[in-house]
Parts: sequence; structure tokens; C-alpha cells
Amino acid sequence: MTFRENILEIFIYFNLERTLAILQLEIWYSFPLIFILFAHEMGHYLPSRFYKLQVSLPYFIPFPYNPIGTMGAVIKIKEPIRNKIQLFDIGIGGPLMSFILSIPCWIIGIYYSQIVPIDPSIDTSHFLFFGDSLFTYWTGQWILGPYDSNLFDIQIHSLAKAGWVGLLITAINLLPFGQLDGGHIIYSIFGEKYRNWIYYLFIGFLVLSLVNFGWLLWAFIIFYIIKIEHPYIPDSYSENMGKKRIYLGYFMLFSLIFLFVPSPISFGSKPGEDSLLLEFWRYFL
Repeated sequence: MTFRENILEIFIYFNLERTLAILQLEIWYSFPLIFILFAHEMGHYLPSRFYKLQVSLPYFIPFPYNPIGTMGAVIKIKEPIRNKIQLFDIGIGGPLMSFILSIPCWIIGIYYSQIVPIDPSIDTSHFLFFGDSLFTYWTGQWILGPYDSNLFDIQIHSLAKAGWVGLLITAINLLPFGQLDGGHIIYSIFGEKYRNWIYYLFIGFLVLSLVNFGWLLWAFIIFYIIKIEHPYIPDSYSENMGKKRIYLGYFMLFSLIFLFVPSPISFGSKPGEDSLLLEFWRYFL
């Protein structure tokens, strides 16, 4: 699917009427996405306050020069988390909230989207493509399809775009490394023994850079900043994790399979055209 960006047209060919029309359309993207980001951070903030930890309010990080328009939001926990139960509750709250809110945004937005035939006369060599996860592909086919993605494209509603970005943010946060939310969850469930195999998962993650080069940048961030292993957190001596927490943790980690987008953003004549894996395939054939 493709998203046509209009921001440059606003500055180059400024027209009040058209500008207001674009703003009216994109408000269905910006406000839902801001709310998703806010709810995600509140999912961390409220459990932190419940456990009487010192924590900041969310900081939103705007970034108007990319197709998404934001780099998300963060909170800062100002003192150590005391045990793994607190770590689990704080870690899972964020992705759980963005998961719950992003799905209806995507599904409702897809209902208001349209399938349009791809015009073969249009030069698509410099198009910007937003990729699909298993979830977005299946739901798109279910609601609008079935359709052949080589012949048809989704003229996507702004609300669906907000849902897509919310699901992408949820998936990235669920990566099971370091101090990402997925790292909190997997360390809380498996404890210290997870250090025996977490590097194998990271090697598997590195392979994704063959599909989309952007994952190599994420691997660099994880290795040098976020870290692969989670810092030590003591077990809780008052009670164990409990079945409800463990089942919820497994559910969120398992959902990553369906939410993860192998090639979130790509350039070319079709999605994944700039894949290194595709270039290797062409070379050896």
C-alpha cells in the first residue's frame, strides 16, 4: 500500500482552501495517533505510580521530516524498579494499551478505505510503500478483498494509517531485547536463564536487515544503546508471577508474530523492491 504525502505541497503551492482540506483529512491521523502514544505511555506511567515509583509525565518527540511525523513518546522512571512483578506490570502496560487502541483504528479506517486499480502508465519507481504485517494484510483482504496487491492498491483512510503506525510502534516495543517493553516482559517471565539464548534471537533479528536495511539501524541502537540483555532485577519474594501475568505475557509476545512488519517502509516500483535479500536472489539467479 502507498501513502501520498502532501506536506511539501502545502509549502510550495500554498492554498488556504486546499490546506484546510488536507488538515481536515489528516486530523483523523494526528489526533488518534497522539492518543495512542499517550495511552501507551500511560500504560507505563500508571503502574509506576501504583508502585510508588518516581516517574515523569510523557515526553512527545515530534519529527516532521519523516512519513510518520513522530518518533513516539517516552517517560522516565527516576528510581530502580524493585522486582520482576513490578517490571512486568510496568513493561506490559504500554504495548497492551497501544495494541487495544490501534486495532480498532486500523479496522474502522480500512472500512473507510478504498481499493483502486494501479495505473500501469504511472512511474512508480520512486514511490514510498508502507508494508504489511500478517494482521494488516489478512484484515485488509477480509474487509476490502480479496484483491491482488500487484493489480490494486489501498487508498487508505487517515484513521487506518494511525492504526498502522500504532501497531508498528507496538511491535517495535515488543522486540524482546534490553529495556524495550518486550525485553521487560520476556525477562520477567523467564528470569536469568533467558540470557543463555537471547543472543540467538538477536542474530535472527540481524537477518531482517536483508529484508529491510532499516532493521540494521535498529540492531545498532539495540546493541549499543538499549542493550541486548536486560539489567538485573530481583525476583519478588512476596509472590510469584502468577498464571494470569504469564498468560498475558505469552499472548503479547506471541502477538508480535502477527504485528511485526518485515519491511515497514520501502522505496521502488513495488513493496520490498529495495530489499537486499531480493538483490541477492536476482544476483544468484
